[in-house]
Amino acid sequence: MGTWNHPVAGVVTDTGKSPGKNEFELTLLGPGYGESVVLHVGGGVWVIVDSCVDTDGTPQALRYLESIGVDPAETVELIVATHWHDDHIRGISKLVEVCNRAAFCCASVLRHKEFLTVVGALEGRPPSDRGSGLKEIHSVISRLVQVASKPTLAIANRTVFVQGGCEIRTLSPDDADLIYFLRTIGRLLSGPGRVRIRIPSLSPNDIAVALWVKVKDVAVLLGSDLEKRGWTAVLENVARPDGKATVFKVPHHGSGDAHEPDVWKQMLEPDPFAVLTPWRRGNRTLPIQRDVKRILSNTPNAYATARIGSSARTRVNRASMVRRTIRESGIRLRRLVMSPGFVRLRRPLASGARWKIETFGSACHLSVFARQ
Repeated sequence: MGTWNHPVAGVVTDTGKSPGKNEFELTLLGPGYGESVVLHVGGGVWVIVDSCVDTDGTPQALRYLESIGVDPAETVELIVATHWHDDHIRGISKLVEVCNRAAFCCASVLRHKEFLTVVGALEGRPPSDRGSGLKEIHSVISRLVQVASKPTLAIANRTVFVQGGCEIRTLSPDDADLIYFLRTIGRLLSGPGRVRIRIPSLSPNDIAVALWVKVKDVAVLLGSDLEKRGWTAVLENVARPDGKATVFKVPHHGSGDAHEPDVWKQMLEPDPFAVLTPWRRGNRTLPIQRDVKRILSNTPNAYATARIGSSARTRVNRASMVRRTIRESGIRLRRLVMSPGFVRLRRPLASGARWKIETFGSACHLSVFARQ
């Protein structure tokens, strides 16, 4: 049986064994800040979508695969960066380095010269949430250039992966969002190769890559952080995939700005399995209670990777006198970090088979949120 050994908290989670070759798996990892999806699409082939890291900086996707006896370097065939928000991309350059046989997929604008000029200029600046995400992408693109490998570029309704019975299609971004984003990036340039000192807020959610994953009669919809405008474009596109998904990775941590009712009606089976990663930064959290109630009104089968009150990034504020007393007393404090939470769904790749869902660590049914 596999185990997940959390490097700081010392938590050991029994993760079991790897799925069978004729079994589909979707595992959603999320510690309270960060998100990564790990997919087994049959035949020992794995796909990783986005990245988050453990407290020691190791991508959680790597740690999970190793815990179930899977060698990422030999089995991961595709890595997707849905957008460059820090909570979706931390550690993705390490993933690309370790899984060096995997294809890399990202939105096409992330290869555009204006974007690369901006991220290149940021390398000499102090790190920030936005900067670290940009630099991860820049690191990946630079590595691909070194090994003469080109990324697969995601646009609306492009097939980016076909292997065995699996087909993965990108549903977004569409042309309008790409043009808008490039215009925004262009305004950051104050001259040839130069970037303004103050970088205004950008909207990477506008170019977030939503994915449709189909293996035989199994279909799952991965919503990334795509917001309402993006979902409207997906629904209006007559070339989007037929059929309905039975699993939905809820976009943008369940936030209302990513909710489009017709997605539930037109692209999902009734009462699908809905999974999400909560988000916490300071006093701000997602999903809020209104979001939780809305999701549960659409399906009773909703799960989160961590409880809303848990976070590996909790900041402890103490008065200066207390800090001085602790220091002078020689007391050593250890911050308790929550156990890594993740939700795993598996089912045989056979017609009519049912999903098995498991929660690990701090993961829970979404109804727990409603009681908090």
